[in-house]
Order: sequence, then C-alpha cells, then structure tokens
Amino acid sequence: MVGILLVTHGGIGFSLLKSATQILGKHPSNINCISVETDHEVHSYKKTINSELLKLDSGMGVLVMSDMYGATPTNILKELIVPNKFQVLTGLNLPMLMQALTSRDSSLKDLTNDCLKYGRDNIINLNNHD
Repeated sequence: MVGILLVTHGGIGFSLLKSATQILGKHPSNINCISVETDHEVHSYKKTINSELLKLDSGMGVLVMSDMYGATPTNILKELIVPNKFQVLTGLNLPMLMQALTSRDSSLKDLTNDCLKYGRDNIINLNNHD
C-alpha cells in the first residue's frame, strides 16, 4: 500500500483527512498530516517530514500532497523528493485525497497520475456545467 503524507499550512491537511474519514466511514491507515506553522524553524520541519516519510513507506513509496505550490510546505518538500520513492503533488483538494485513499494498491506512479487527473477533473464551474 502506498503511504500518504499531507504537508499543509495550518490545519488544512487535518481538516481534509477528517472529511475523508467521514465520507469513508473509517479512519484510513498509513496516512499522516504535518502542519507547517510560520513560527517554527524550516530545518525542524525537514527532519520531521523525512522521518515521517520513512515511517509511511512500506515498500511501495509515499505520495505527499501539499496545499499550495511555491509556499513553505512545498519548498521544504522539493529538497526531500526521492524519485520512484516519494512523489509530491500540490494543490491538494478533497477529491484528490479521496482518490488517493481509495486507489492505494496501484503503483506510486499510477496513483500520482490518477490523483492529479482526478483533482483537476473535479474543479468545475457549476454555472457552465450541465
């Protein structure tokens, strides 16, 4: 099973995970959230994130999702990417997380691509949608 790590500003990751848990009716396994706060040292987050990545990797890799490209959580993650072991997606939304939680037995590469597509496909302007 691919591990999942949410690295977001404040409590965004925790809130999304709570919503996903309500939808699924159970708390998913092999997932964790790290909340990045502005009053902490970036160096301490690197250690915490790296440690969590190692814990969540059961051999299939870890999909890391962050809320916003170019912000502190994503900038920290850029330095920790290990190809074929850790994949990082930004722009985390609930549909993307739900896809990740329900398709974790596929390869890390396939799961990453599916989540990226699903996240994009579920951004809809209802005024222009039938």
